[in-house]
Amino acid sequence: MTALLYKIPELFVSGVASGKYKLVGAIIQEVVSGRVMGHVQQTGALDQALNLAMPVLGKAFPPLQILSSLSGVASVVQNEQIKSRLTAMQSSLGLIQNMQVASLAVSGLGLGVSVVGFAVMHQRLQGIATHLKTLDDKIEKVTADRRSDELRVIFADISTDLEAVDTLSSRVNKTNAADAAQRGLAQSAGRLEDQFRMQADKAQSEAANTADLEMLWSLAAAIRLCHEAGMRAMFTVNELAAAQDLSARQANRFLDLSLPLSPDALARLCASGASSAEASTVARRAALPQAESLVRGLRDNVASIASQSELAAALLGKHITGPQYLSEIAEEKTAPLLYLPA
Repeated sequence: MTALLYKIPELFVSGVASGKYKLVGAIIQEVVSGRVMGHVQQTGALDQALNLAMPVLGKAFPPLQILSSLSGVASVVQNEQIKSRLTAMQSSLGLIQNMQVASLAVSGLGLGVSVVGFAVMHQRLQGIATHLKTLDDKIEKVTADRRSDELRVIFADISTDLEAVDTLSSRVNKTNAADAAQRGLAQSAGRLEDQFRMQADKAQSEAANTADLEMLWSLAAAIRLCHEAGMRAMFTVNELAAAQDLSARQANRFLDLSLPLSPDALARLCASGASSAEASTVARRAALPQAESLVRGLRDNVASIASQSELAAALLGKHITGPQYLSEIAEEKTAPLLYLPA
């Protein structure tokens, strides 16, 4: 294996299955004591497998409706192009069975720091933008036009910063470029958070529909993408202390976005315009899985982002540099998941 990262020990795999250990974000934790045992890190092999999985779902960014059931992910697992790698992943902590489905679209599996390049990041961003555009027909036109104009500008800024992050290794002044890109991504995330809050307020104050849930889902995915790329920038230039602090703050911001949302309340609002009690019940049952996936995905990402802060602290404590860590992740072509001991 590698000099820093190792195969996940069998005792953790069996321990998670038995309930002795649990995976919180990307941290393996002993249930009774709460002691951190190590950090799970997705590798270039897993990133490639998940990127191959997205076209199987028919979109660069899968809608909430597909990911509100395990059958969507199950169909991905069966795809022969990626079956062997996802089977290997499945044997490590049973992640296919136990992962929160919603996290797949928002941030891959959210384990450690992503090393995917600009092309993949840009594809994800374009997939989100395309999905948002398809929702405009289902939402009030004046509001949709104004929001679309704003989002088009934000997404253009994000794309520019994603390219800057991807080219950091070849730049002469890496630190200044990384700082500028991370600040730009943070500003874009903040503007998207404003859009999210406005949409959430709308969804909770009047009759909502599944398009409103999809809008929140898509905005959350774009915010998470900004966080993911920003962390990559900080690790690339070895600003691990800054990455530790920023991840903790970002986790709190995601928590603030999720706290006002209730799956049951959202599902009831989606059913409030039904013509009869029977139709209302049907509509509520149809909307509830999507509402649950949305809220679960948001809250799972709090743990995922917070675990990046723990990872940065662990690397600092072990005197491992960010570039060294990223290099080992990217070079791993076989194991989809590796393990950094605490």
